[in-house]
Amino acid sequence: MVAMERAIGTFELISVARGVATVDTMLKAANVKLFHASPICPGKYLIVVWGQVSAVKNALNAGKQVAEEMLTDEMLLPNVHPSVFPALACTTEVGDMGALGVVEALAAPCIIEAADAAAKAAKVVLIEIRLGRGMGAKSFFSMGGDISEVKTALTVAKELVASKGLLVDTSFIPNPHPDLKGAVL
Repeated sequence: MVAMERAIGTFELISVARGVATVDTMLKAANVKLFHASPICPGKYLIVVWGQVSAVKNALNAGKQVAEEMLTDEMLLPNVHPSVFPALACTTEVGDMGALGVVEALAAPCIIEAADAAAKAAKVVLIEIRLGRGMGAKSFFSMGGDISEVKTALTVAKELVASKGLLVDTSFIPNPHPDLKGAVL
């Protein structure tokens, strides 16, 4: 993926029916790639598209015309850190790490933004970004790296999510037990 294609757009709607119609409109309106479109808890619909910044903007603008009052959250994130995509797909290779950090939020779009900010702020590996499915509408991301890097990234992500009033909790685990890697990563 080239840098110009590193934009993500997300919509969270309170209607599954309107969500399906919205994603169809978005895909027809602009040359974007669909990463995710499905119901999430509790009865919401999450759409995640990616592509060139201008295309993602066009898709979001077209989608707003259909989503209207059912749209509860949206995000356009240009110049996404390259580690966000593997973390969303749960394909990140995880090696040894000095610390593990987890950020939990009440909305999916802001957790993607927080993970991106964390990866840009410090040298961490984004391990997983889980978006609201089967978690009572909560989303989270996990990251690993050296202790000081994870602390820095965790602070940045926590402040971003808290500023939106969507922070549930965070955890910082120095020297995670080896069995933890297999259990939660």
